[in-house]
Amino acid sequence: MRHWRKMTWALIVWSALVVLWAVAGAAGSGSAATDYCEHHRSAYLSQHGCEEAHNVGTGIGVAAIVFVGFLGFVVLSLVWFMTRPKVAKAT
Repeated sequence: MRHWRKMTWALIVWSALVVLWAVAGAAGSGSAATDYCEHHRSAYLSQHGCEEAHNVGTGIGVAAIVFVGFLGFVVLSLVWFMTRPKVAKAT
């Protein structure tokens, strides 16, 4: 079996963590929005408006997580390319 480089593992672990982070962030929007809006009545927003605003905030948070994950992936990929072992050419 061929061994993967440490940076390959770093890319895999980073990608898995970002996916888990984004899924966990998105999963918290369902009943949490209803619970929050029921306990924090607003003079400016209706129940439905409050839930929609909460869901928009969740979407923005998940988009930020994906953006940070992409930037981290780009940086780790550049390090992966720069640390490639040199292969001797056969003559």
